[in-house]
Order: sequence, then structure tokens, then C-alpha cells
Amino acid sequence: MNTKTEISPPEPAGRIMGKIGKLFLDKLQKELSHLDIERSFYPLLLIDAGNGKLTQQQLADKLLTDKVQVVRIIDYLSANGYVERMQNSSDRRKYELTITGKAKLIIPDIRKAFHNMSAIALNGLSDKQIEDLYLMLNRIENNLLSHQNLSAK
Repeated sequence: MNTKTEISPPEPAGRIMGKIGKLFLDKLQKELSHLDIERSFYPLLLIDAGNGKLTQQQLADKLLTDKVQVVRIIDYLSANGYVERMQNSSDRRKYELTITGKAKLIIPDIRKAFHNMSAIALNGLSDKQIEDLYLMLNRIENNLLSHQNLSAK
């Protein structure tokens, strides 16, 4: 493992990424303020991509969160008419998630807003810099996931 002990950033990397995430989501919320939901845009996109086969547990895994938080997200989206839970016919403990017709109408708006926010966030970076950024972010995520898995053993 290659550690960089000589690097002493002014802020922890997680704090910087957290601030960027908050700024991104705040701007995204403003761009989508015409919708009758105030959060859970990304989980809705994941559910849509699951084509009715994504379970609550799989959504929790994709979001790196626990089942309780996913239940809150699904309850919120369901109460607003965007998601339905369907009990799995072969395993009654599992619920598969599907979007409603109402959700299908707003998915393009959400995708466009994510695209716009990404364009704003990445403005001034070359294609190579953007590619490198995503490679680095994936590496950081994988490093943390692998460390988490090692710690759990």
C-alpha cells in the first residue's frame, strides 16, 4: 500500500468532498424546485434503472446506507406517488421497487438537472482532467471500501 504521509492537506479529503457534495445537492435542489419532492432524486434514478427488479436491500447497497434509511427514502417517494413496492413472488421478505407513471414524467428533468450541475461543477476542466478526476474518485472509493471490508474481518 502506498501511503503519502508527507502530504498534509489543509482539510481532510472527506471534508472537501462532503462540502462539494452539499454544494452540488443544494444547487440541484434549486434547479428541481418545481417538483413536489425535495430530495431522493438519485435514488429515484437508481430505481428507474433497476427496471422493477431492484430490491430495497440492493438500493441500500448502491447508496452505501442501511435498510432503515432506505425505508425512509422509499416511504417518502411512495407518499409523493413516485415509487411502488412490489413483494417478490419467490421471496416474500423482499420488495422490488418500481417507478410510477408520475415518476416517468419527471425522470428526464432530474437527468437534465444532474447533467447541468455536473457541467457547472466541471467547467474549465479538460476532458482528460475530468477522466482523471473520475479515476481518482473511483480509486478513493475503492480504497475506502477495501479498507472497510478488511476492518470488518
